[in-house]
Amino acid sequence: MIKKDDINLLREIQKNTGMSLHALESMNAKVYDDGLALQLARESFKYGELHDRAKAQLLAARQRPEPENKVNRMMLSASIQANTLLNSTTSHLAEMMIQNSHTGLSNLWKSLNHNAQAGEQSTKLAQELMDFEESNVRELKRYL
Repeated sequence: MIKKDDINLLREIQKNTGMSLHALESMNAKVYDDGLALQLARESFKYGELHDRAKAQLLAARQRPEPENKVNRMMLSASIQANTLLNSTTSHLAEMMIQNSHTGLSNLWKSLNHNAQAGEQSTKLAQELMDFEESNVRELKRYL
């Protein structure tokens, strides 16, 4: 039987990776630097993998995955459009993605702290996502 803390943590991972995937999708057409485009493609692939793993764990435990929040997705898209309207330089796009990673890390830390009874499997997945986010920030700093 899966614990409530595991469910909460897996849903946070799923929400976090889903929003990151949407942000990458929204920015994709604005990227003109080949190196940054490759970095964002790698990020997209890994976010998708982590998203699917969290969803699979929830489904295996007969739990409902986090429903897609269409309002948050629309707000994210609008925010990206507004933030890139006058400045779509490589540096600015990298900065926006770094901010997104920092937000994701904060949300994951919060979720880990509030769901301290989560099991090893979901905690390891959350840690893998946090390590990935930190790695992304290190890579994206090259484009600032």
